[in-house]
Amino acid sequence: MNEFYIPANFEDSGKLMGMFELRNVVEAALLSLPFIYVIFVFLSVGLTWKIILSAVFAVPIAGFSIIGVNDDPLTVFASTWWKWFKSRKIIEYRGETK
Repeated sequence: MNEFYIPANFEDSGKLMGMFELRNVVEAALLSLPFIYVIFVFLSVGLTWKIILSAVFAVPIAGFSIIGVNDDPLTVFASTWWKWFKSRKIIEYRGETK
């Protein structure tokens, strides 16, 4: 009987560095780059403070975007949430059973 071993990286195609989906990386860049741009162009503080402010604001946004919510990209999660939000109903229970 033949035995076939599945390598640990068999499903790494389409991922950046084998860990992050390309879509999540693009979303992280699109969300964090405006913060970095505003910090480096419009603030008149030293380079050290610009790096610290970028780390405080842009790194958490990028990290959250790369991870996503329930293994979904943020745009998929936001779309699903918006559909749920628009179609939600108020359920009233009056103690009646049929």
